[in-house]
Amino acid sequence: MTVHARPEYAEVDISAFFDHVRHDLVLKALEHHGMPKWVLLYCRRWMEAPMQSCENGELINRTRGTPQGGVVSPLLANLFLHYAFDLWMERECWGVPFERYADDIVIHCSRMSDATRLKSRLSDRFSSVGLSMNAGKTNIAYIDTFERRNVATSFTFLGYDFKVRTLKNFKGELYRTCMPGASKSAMRKITETIKGWRIHRLTDKSLLDFAKQYNAIMRGWIEYYGKFWYRNFSYRLWSAVQSRLIKWMKAKYRLLNRKRPIKDVWLFLSNLWTIVPIYY
Repeated sequence: MTVHARPEYAEVDISAFFDHVRHDLVLKALEHHGMPKWVLLYCRRWMEAPMQSCENGELINRTRGTPQGGVVSPLLANLFLHYAFDLWMERECWGVPFERYADDIVIHCSRMSDATRLKSRLSDRFSSVGLSMNAGKTNIAYIDTFERRNVATSFTFLGYDFKVRTLKNFKGELYRTCMPGASKSAMRKITETIKGWRIHRLTDKSLLDFAKQYNAIMRGWIEYYGKFWYRNFSYRLWSAVQSRLIKWMKAKYRLLNRKRPIKDVWLFLSNLWTIVPIYY
């Protein structure tokens, strides 16, 4: 969970939310929401189903947590935090705006003291519902065009890094503003995924084959991360793709006993958008 402010930001992380959420409080939230008894019964059985140990195969009974990756887990988490967090914020911190997506939360405060005080109150609130904040990932950030020392200047929310960046307006003039961009961890995962395709070994494939196979994945990345700071994201994305295509072309033409200078490879890749329209 991330808590931030205007311009003060306190970044807070809930420790293993899906592993520690209490079953009785989830069922209480469902009951308060007007769910019928048969829904409560199925949810109880689903949450309390034994978990098999990866080490010795032993079945372990669960009294807390929901299976990560389960189709119902995000829904139950959203409903639980509606009562544990949303309504608490409206009652105890009326007028303080916030955004929440499952257990990822952003709260806007106006001063550093407000962010610090709210972080302490949230720690007590989460403790009362059986959760805890991760001290190692909890910090206060300052996001403004005026720099401040000894404080973090960025935070991450839903795969985006939010921080002050230097941009150009339509007149070519430089200005500084808070702008989201694909986070370092997100770009690292994307790069690892592209490397995992092992394109350089598929010398029997063509560019059109790659376009058909990876078109949907590339579109998804661009649609999500390209909404903000698109030029920077597209440069990093296509740099990762082109580096793998260079290895593929060198391997492909070496197998065919043909030599293609690296200059020709770069010239070919510079026209890749017109040859294979992966994304428009």
